[in-house]
Amino acid sequence: MTISFIPSRLEYVEIFRDVELEELRRCAQANPLTALLSNERWKEESAIDFAYTSAQIEGNTYSRADTITLLKLGRTAGGKSFLEAQMIVNLRDAYSLILDHAVDIVNAGIDGLRRIHTVLMRGILPDDQLGATRKTTRVRIAGTEYVPPDGVLYIDKQAAVIFRNLGCANNPFDASVYAACNLSYLQIFEDGNKRTSRVFQNAILIAAGLPPIQFPISMIEAYIDAQLVFYETGDFLMHRAFVLETYRTSYPASDVDSASTLDGMEPGS
Repeated sequence: MTISFIPSRLEYVEIFRDVELEELRRCAQANPLTALLSNERWKEESAIDFAYTSAQIEGNTYSRADTITLLKLGRTAGGKSFLEAQMIVNLRDAYSLILDHAVDIVNAGIDGLRRIHTVLMRGILPDDQLGATRKTTRVRIAGTEYVPPDGVLYIDKQAAVIFRNLGCANNPFDASVYAACNLSYLQIFEDGNKRTSRVFQNAILIAAGLPPIQFPISMIEAYIDAQLVFYETGDFLMHRAFVLETYRTSYPASDVDSASTLDGMEPGS
């Protein structure tokens, strides 16, 4: 049985509880974005980390060592496809783009999203599909019965709703999760929707002066599960738990108990 797109799910809702927002802010305050961005090594290494883990989410078979060799030395891995290398390079470039231009990207709204998609999918999709609304119908997503909506005009209309509702967000953490979940839910583009939503999610945080989400390799399954659950139920709970745990792991604060248990994050998920 297929699950159809439900427009009412695009309505803005508060996602994080006050105590969770306070914890996220403490993590960010202990690891100021300005300090991170002034460190060229952090910028390079975090771009590699993001490209590697984000590519792994998409099923890329490059190892971490392969990824480092590709991005630092420009050498592709033997026996791997060109498209896998292109995916990783594009992910690094899109991440670097938002490190430097997040405010412009976010302020541009849907045009900023299309700019990210163009960088992410160059050399992978035909030029006329870069940043363009999806024309393909009856799209299926692996692992779920959810079927996204069809029709360029309808998709564009719902995308406008998402960006309008982003303006209602009370804080950038809520906005980033709302955008990541719903942009992927709508499936605006022919391919690369999850990648684009992850980069835009980080653009929202960076534009607000907050550190980006790093997507630890140990939490890839949790991220995938969270997205599949959202497709079918519209529930943000697992995404909320994922963001909390990634911030605790990537940006520990001295007064934050990083070993605390998360609501909604089941062992092994």
